[in-house]
Amino acid sequence: MNHYGLNILSIASLDARVHVHATENKDKVIKALLEVFPSEFRDGISIRSEIYEGHHGNPIEILIASLRDPEATLKTLNYILSKLSSLDKSRLDSTLEDRVDKSGGLYIRVNKQEAYYGNLILDDSDDVVRIHIGFSGKRRDAIKFYREVLRGLNS
Repeated sequence: MNHYGLNILSIASLDARVHVHATENKDKVIKALLEVFPSEFRDGISIRSEIYEGHHGNPIEILIASLRDPEATLKTLNYILSKLSSLDKSRLDSTLEDRVDKSGGLYIRVNKQEAYYGNLILDDSDDVVRIHIGFSGKRRDAIKFYREVLRGLNS
């Protein structure tokens, strides 16, 4: 059990993904992707790449960074939430039920350009770092857990 009243194993994984368009500098996109992780994890994270064809035949690369350790995932979730403005935390709290899937996974999108500079800002556009927190448990338990984590940062 952790201080949120749920077993830490309930939070299972984190995947962060970002698109690299042909016109973008891949190194800068990698930096933006890694900014969603606490600095102590950035050097050890492996990034895998998938390449797809866009609507106009242009290549689109998707970079994916993952964590599978529950403690590192919880630390990263706390880090992400702590970097959000109080307005974004309130927005996340009020839209939490829409962001949690039936398996308890939480979806957060942050602005890719701002992430490059170390600023995590909620953004529901297409040019984002997409973050998915995997949860093993019931959806209602996941929502309660995320809400407690969010509110714990506000206290």
